[in-house]
Amino acid sequence: GLVGSEMCIRDSSSSVSVLSNILVTYIYDIRLTNRRIPILNLKQMEYFTAIVNEGSISAAAKALHISQPPLSTQMKLLEEELGLTLFQRGSRSILLTDAGKVLYERAQGILDMTGAVLEELEQMGQGLLGSLRLGMISSVETEPIIGKIAAFRQEHPRVKFRIYEGNTYQLLDKLNTGIIEAAIVRSPFPEEPYDCFYLSGEIMMAVGERCFFPRPGADTISLKELCSCPLVVYRRWEGVLNRLFAPDSPDYLCINDDARTSLTWAETGSGVAVVPASIARCVRPDILMKPLDTRDFTSRITLVCRKNGPLSAVMKEFLDYFTGQPPLS
Repeated sequence: GLVGSEMCIRDSSSSVSVLSNILVTYIYDIRLTNRRIPILNLKQMEYFTAIVNEGSISAAAKALHISQPPLSTQMKLLEEELGLTLFQRGSRSILLTDAGKVLYERAQGILDMTGAVLEELEQMGQGLLGSLRLGMISSVETEPIIGKIAAFRQEHPRVKFRIYEGNTYQLLDKLNTGIIEAAIVRSPFPEEPYDCFYLSGEIMMAVGERCFFPRPGADTISLKELCSCPLVVYRRWEGVLNRLFAPDSPDYLCINDDARTSLTWAETGSGVAVVPASIARCVRPDILMKPLDTRDFTSRITLVCRKNGPLSAVMKEFLDYFTGQPPLS
């Protein structure tokens, strides 16, 4: 529900810490070193992100309802101010340089946070409304999770969602920098800096074509049998598997950063993917799925936010909703 005005304003101010830090760093730098550093304003960020989103300066000018020459001039001035090339300009489109990619990700986050602050201030006294900035890894976008998010939306129809996707560590980075307020991720990850709410636990499955399984008719697969298969695994689970397989050495065919990649390799007949049960169920009917016969290897879907971090009224209500009901099955 709504919180007091003083709390709302305090949380809102904290959530734009990135903007404040930019200004504080600028003032601090001038006072101590007499050295000027470049500062971006919100309008420059809006122009820059519009160009990236639209794919060209001309298309961005139309979307922003301004003429093209001033927009081009603004971007040239921005590059001169930063001392960096942000675009590789082509005849019809632009490509981002490495510096441009970094600026785009951070600028988009700052614009989202600014919008969220304004929405939260507007919502005071009007019921729950605004945008919920949530990170989600692909392997947790399952029916139970999405269903619960949809149920929350039905109770709060004026809430909108801004979903950020990536692997667990990419989302934790966004959480640490304030781009998102919470994330739904999978263990294992360093849990100490975060408040963790465990939503559900899942067994792990071996997924692949029949020819790879030593006992295709068995209900489960042993670690010894799995160790002899050409394995396709998510990078964060490599260490766990190494400990379980010891002293044997597993046959890793492919180590990657997305469970969906593992499934794709399994479905093409390349090897055996090791994935959580909810993701394994997405494969074709002719692909075998077998639970690992160990309880020492599971994956927990976890809702995380920063310890003592600022939270909007919308996110507080969302956390209460998700954690105040029985765990998802």
